[in-house]
Amino acid sequence: MARGSATKFIRLCSSQSFLFTPTSYYPSKYSHPYLSSCYISRFYSDFDPPKSHLFRPRHLIDLPFCHNYSELGCLLQKQPFSSSGGNDESKSDSDLGDCVVKNEPFSSAGGNDESNCDLDVGGDVELEGTGETSEGFENVANRDPVEIYKELKDALKGYKQTREEWDTLTEIFNCFSRSGWASNQALAVYIGSAFFPTAVHKFRGFFLKRCQGDVVKHLVSLGPGNEAERFLFPIFVEYCLEEFSGEIKRFKGMIEYADLTKPHTWFPFARAMRRKIIYHCGPTNSGKTYNALQKFMEANTGIYCSPLRLLAMEVFDKVNAAGVYCSLLTGQEKKKVPFSNHIACTVEMASTEQLYEVAVIDEIQMMADSHRGYAWTRAFLGLKADEIHLCGDPSVLNIVRKICSQTGDELVEQRYERFKKLVVEAKTLLGDLRNVRSGDCVVAFSRREIFEVKLAIEKYTKHRCCVIYGALPPETRRMQANLFNDQDNEYDILVASDAVGMGLNLNIRRVVFYTLSKYNGDKIVPVAASQVKQIAGRAGRRGSRYPDGLTTTLHLDDLDYLISCLQKPFDVVTKVGLFPFFEQVELFAGQLPKITFPKLLEKFSESCRMDGSYFLCNHTGIKKVANMLERVQGISLEDRFNFCFAPVNIRDPKAMYHLLRYASAFAKNLPVGIAMGMPKCSARNDSELLDLETKHQVLSMYLWLSNHFNEETFPYVKKAQDMATDIADLLGESLLNASWKPESRNAGKSKPQQEKKEGYERQRSIIISKEK
Repeated sequence: MARGSATKFIRLCSSQSFLFTPTSYYPSKYSHPYLSSCYISRFYSDFDPPKSHLFRPRHLIDLPFCHNYSELGCLLQKQPFSSSGGNDESKSDSDLGDCVVKNEPFSSAGGNDESNCDLDVGGDVELEGTGETSEGFENVANRDPVEIYKELKDALKGYKQTREEWDTLTEIFNCFSRSGWASNQALAVYIGSAFFPTAVHKFRGFFLKRCQGDVVKHLVSLGPGNEAERFLFPIFVEYCLEEFSGEIKRFKGMIEYADLTKPHTWFPFARAMRRKIIYHCGPTNSGKTYNALQKFMEANTGIYCSPLRLLAMEVFDKVNAAGVYCSLLTGQEKKKVPFSNHIACTVEMASTEQLYEVAVIDEIQMMADSHRGYAWTRAFLGLKADEIHLCGDPSVLNIVRKICSQTGDELVEQRYERFKKLVVEAKTLLGDLRNVRSGDCVVAFSRREIFEVKLAIEKYTKHRCCVIYGALPPETRRMQANLFNDQDNEYDILVASDAVGMGLNLNIRRVVFYTLSKYNGDKIVPVAASQVKQIAGRAGRRGSRYPDGLTTTLHLDDLDYLISCLQKPFDVVTKVGLFPFFEQVELFAGQLPKITFPKLLEKFSESCRMDGSYFLCNHTGIKKVANMLERVQGISLEDRFNFCFAPVNIRDPKAMYHLLRYASAFAKNLPVGIAMGMPKCSARNDSELLDLETKHQVLSMYLWLSNHFNEETFPYVKKAQDMATDIADLLGESLLNASWKPESRNAGKSKPQQEKKEGYERQRSIIISKEK
C-alpha cells in the first residue's frame, strides 16, 4: 500500500514512542506537533510555557516547528516517499528526525490523494437516527483537532450511537481517564493530575452528546488503547483551554510558586563568589575531618557544620582548647565566646548570610538523607566562604561534581585511606555474649535489645557496660563515652545503637554486631551496607590503645553479610534532598488562601517541580505535627511553619502534648511555661527511665522554640537549661545502675510482623535463651 507523508505522520502519532513533550524541549517556543497553531498561540498568549522538565516524558523525538496542523502533513524525509508504494520498507520511523518541511499544503479536511493513505475503510456509512451518510471516516485522523472541536461545539445534535458503539466509547473514555500518559501530558497545559479525572468526565459528556458519525466511527474503529488516547488528547486539550481557563490559571500559579528547579540560583551572593571546594573523600578513621579542622582553625574566620549537637559540642571544646576562640550554635543552645571569629554549629543552624574564609561541612553524604538531606544541600549551595571543605565517603562525589559544574565552583578532590585496615574476625561470638572482651562495642538496633544485651553481659560476666543510643541527651552520651574511654574504671564494654556511627571519639577495639537487621518503621529489613561500614569503621583509632580495628558478629549466620557489606563499594548517589524555604511556601499559599496548612504541604509536594539531581525530603513528621496544630487558632503561617520543625518525637504522646500546649499558649500571646515537675532521683525501673528521656526531650524542645521565637514568649530559658542538665545527670546515673528488663513507649500495641529472611532475622536475647 502507498505510504505518503500523511500516512507516516498518522503512524507516528499512533505509535508508543510519540509522546507529548513540553514546548521548552523544542527549538521553537511552541513547537508541539500534537497541538495546532490555533490553540497553541491562543493558549500561550495568556500563559507562559512550563519552565522546567517536570513533564518530560520517557521517550522523545524532536520534530521541526510547524505553524499549523496542515504543515505537519508535509514532512519531508531525506528520500521522498513514492506514491506508488515503492519506498524502502527498511526505512524506520526514526528517520523522521531528519525530515524537512515541504511547502505543499496538506488539507485538514482530508482532501489529500487517497493513494497516500494506509486506511482503506471505504463505502458510505448510514448514520443511525439521522439518515445522513458519511463518505468514509478514513480522513478523520488527518483533521485538525481545532476543527473537530469547533464542529463539536457548534453541533446542535450528535450522532445516535448503537448500543455496541456506546459501550466501546464508554470503555475508551474509561481508559482515557485512567491513562497515565494522558494525565502526564495534560500537565504541560497546566491540567493538574488531581483535576484531570474531573476534566475527562466533563469532556466525555460534552463529546458523546455532540459527536458526529464519522468521528464516532473512527474512534470505535480504533478501540480502547493508545491510538484512541492520542486521537482524543488534542481535542480534550482544546476543550479544557476554553472550559477550565480559571483552573488552568490557578494551577499555573501553583506550579510557578512550587518551582524548586535550579536551587543553586537561590543563593546569588554565593554564586557571585569564586568558591573553592575541597572534597576530603575517605572512610571512617582516615583523618579527613582532622585535616579539614586544621584548615578551619588556621583561618581568620570559619564555620564548622556538624550533623549532630554532640559533634558540634566536641569541636567547640577542642577548638577552644587549642587556643582558637570559637562560639557554639545549635537549635537548643547559643554560647557566644567573646572575640570569636569561628563558630561550631549544627548544619541546620548554618548561616548563609555571613561571610567566612573557611567552612567545613561534615558527613556530606548526608545530603542524600531522606529526612534531613535538605540541610546539607542548603549549606553546600549557600555558604558564603572562600574555601569549603566537604568531609565524607565517596557516595556523593559524582553529584558534588555535577553541582560544582552548575555553580562554577572549583573542585579539588583529596583521597584518603584508612590508617590501618579493618579486620573481620572469622571467629564470631558463637551466639554467646559471654565471649565479649574488654574494649568491645556491641551494636544493636533497638532500645530493647540494647538493655537486654547490657543485662546479659553484666549478669553472666565480670564486665560492666556503658550505654549509648539516640534518645539520650548529648550530655549523657558524652558522659557514657568518657566513662568507656577511661581505662581506670570497670566500664570496659560499650553497648550502643547506630548512634555510635558518628559524633563520638571512642577507644573501641572490636565492633560486634548483635544483629544485622533493624526495624525501619514498617518492617524488619537488613541494615544498609553503607551504615554497616560506618559503624564497623569506628573500631580502631589512631593514637589510642586500640589502633587496629576488628569487627565481627554475634551469630555465625550474619558473618557473610557483614563481609559482603564491607567489600561492597559505596552506592553512587544520583539525587540529594531539598525542602522549600518558608518564603516559597508563603507564595504558594497565596494561590490557595482557604486551605489548611497540612493540605498546603500536601499540595506543595504534589505540585513542586525539581531538577533531576534533587528530591523532596520526607516530611511525614512535619505533616503530623501540622495536623495536630490545626486545633490551635491564631498562629500565623510563618509561626506555624516554625512550630512544625520543632524537635519532637512524634511517636511519644507526652512530647506531642507538650508541643500542643506550647503552641496554644503562644497563640494566646501568653508566656509559655514549662509546667513539668523535676524528678527527685534516678530511675528505678525502665518506666521511670523512659519518663526521664521524655522530660529531657520536652525541655530540649522548649529551648529550641526559645531560640526560634521571641525570648519574651519563652521566658523560662534558664530554668529549662538547669532542669535539662540535672535530668541528663540523672539519666547517666540511671544507666549505670540499670538492671531491669526494658519496656516500650508503645507498650500494648501490636508488634510488627518480622519478615523471616535467612541471615537477617532479629536474634533472640541471651536472657531468653538462658531462662529457657
